Amino acid sequence: MFITVEWTSSAFHAWRMAANGAVLAEHKSQSGVNSVREGAFEAVLRAELGAWLPDSEAILLSGMVTSRTGWVESPFAIVPAGISELFGKAERRDIGSLPPIYFLPGIARQDPLPDVMRGEEMAIFGIEGTLPELIVLPGAHSKWVRTDGQRIVDLSTYMSGEILNLLRKDSLLSKLIPADYAPSEAAFDRGVAIARDKGALPGGVLQRLFSARSLVLFDQLKPHEISDYLSGVLIGSEIAEVLAGQPDLSSVVILGETPVAYSYRRALQQFGTRSPVKAGSAAAGFARLIVELSA
Repeated sequence: MFITVEWTSSAFHAWRMAANGAVLAEHKSQSGVNSVREGAFEAVLRAELGAWLPDSEAILLSGMVTSRTGWVESPFAIVPAGISELFGKAERRDIGSLPPIYFLPGIARQDPLPDVMRGEEMAIFGIEGTLPELIVLPGAHSKWVRTDGQRIVDLSTYMSGEILNLLRKDSLLSKLIPADYAPSEAAFDRGVAIARDKGALPGGVLQRLFSARSLVLFDQLKPHEISDYLSGVLIGSEIAEVLAGQPDLSSVVILGETPVAYSYRRALQQFGTRSPVKAGSAAAGFARLIVELSA
């Protein structure tokens, strides 16, 4: 039996797995890395999974628990990297009476500038069959990932989601957004269109963001439309950057079915790019890794 844990900044998600990758039990809590006080990771692990420990062969940990701010920092596997490279770069620790613990690495590219992911790779490797050529994992820090079908060969992180939240909460623009605003898909679509239209303005996303204020001043955008307009501008600008120089790209796979994933799918439609949704979970990624280890 194996214990696998996706231990992120804000959550703890564990699975008890057989050697063939079958999930025997599942456990979730809000005991994320950021909630662990004074480095008490062992105590938290025992409290969360004590009943699973006696008959477990090993514990596999992924996510921010393996980062510099986590329990044990593991090195990054440098692209191109597949499922086997994850275990090859894992840091093993034998701690007290616990089963051997393997702190799995994240994945990084180094050129032209370093970029990293730590945890998201498990969901990518959890996609059934051959990996898609280009995958996006929407979120506060969206990851755009390229693969060769088996390995991750490149990745890029976009902070659009975090920047959107900051603009909505504490900016010149946030002061214009009413507290009771209603969602507007039309405003979102308009923002995406402005991001796509490079002939509308000579600048890029920074100049387009200010239009959320100037359009309101000239009664061309309603205050309750600002939030979704900004979302469209940022997501549209992100997609425009990714697709630049790739006019023949016809498909981008979106991992997950969250509200923000829906926004990316809606924006990609304006670019004429198909965006099929694929299921990929950390549990499936762990299962794939365990099967390889047990072979």
